[in-house]
Amino acid sequence: MFQYRKLIQSTIIISLLLLVSGCSYYILTPEILVNQLETEQTIAPDLYFQQFSLVDYPSNNLEKIKCIDKNGNLVWLYPDKNTEFTVITKDSHKVKVYFDTMILQNDTLFGLRSRLLGGLRSIPISNVENVIIKAEFPKTRIIKKAL
Repeated sequence: MFQYRKLIQSTIIISLLLLVSGCSYYILTPEILVNQLETEQTIAPDLYFQQFSLVDYPSNNLEKIKCIDKNGNLVWLYPDKNTEFTVITKDSHKVKVYFDTMILQNDTLFGLRSRLLGGLRSIPISNVENVIIKAEFPKTRIIKKAL
């Protein structure tokens, strides 16, 4: 009984620590996003291992993205495969896609909600109000400190 209770307490503490310290959010303006995708994206297939099989999907192959942190600093964010973009449209609709699947073609953003199941999303860049980036255990480098 005592070991069971200790295990539950440990699990709750670890879960809370991961929940509190695990994620960070960043802001990205449509102008910054478009500028980076137009100049730096190299569209190529990427492989993702998913339960006994390899799945390929189009990737932007960006190693970093310029965005704004919670303190207003302009930073480079070095995303991983779990980094998620939430694109907020001008009519307040939210569209979620994985960072590495977001591609700009002909003034339209394309991205996948799931690498395994697909779920291609498309959003005209003229309809993008803002982008929120959710990163788990992010790696960043400050470009310019906020005033």
